[in-house]
Amino acid sequence: MKKVVVFKNRWMVLVGMVFLFHSCVDREEETPKIEIPVDTYWMYSSNCLRENFEMNFLNKQYLRITDKKGFDVLTSCSVELPEIDFSESFLLVTRIESMQYPDLRNQGLYFENDTKLVYEININLSDFQGIGVIYCFGVIPNDFSQNEINVQIYEN
Repeated sequence: MKKVVVFKNRWMVLVGMVFLFHSCVDREEETPKIEIPVDTYWMYSSNCLRENFEMNFLNKQYLRITDKKGFDVLTSCSVELPEIDFSESFLLVTRIESMQYPDLRNQGLYFENDTKLVYEININLSDFQGIGVIYCFGVIPNDFSQNEINVQIYEN
């Protein structure tokens, strides 16, 4: 009977080692990300934005504002936005709507795998029930004006 127990223990150790090796080999490594320094801002929606700006987001995940004329609509609704030199940068605007009021945690622009541009936005969803709209802004250097930017929103 002792031989059977020893055999089972050795069998379990062998199965465990194979499983451990397999999980280490097949594990995907985290995608390397490099942060690109950009200025970021945000604001909650207002009546002014709903009336004058939200129509721009029909069927779009984000907007690129590349000139002062497009930016003037935003600045007419908020004095908190900075001046932008559109000869050097463009403004990336993302609109987030939720039935649980969103609260921005952070946002930023990253290179993934040295080729893919990703604008990450992290938000918390509150317990407050009601439609909440938040706008996230990134002042992006014109060096990236021709690049596709993948916007990813993470909710907690």
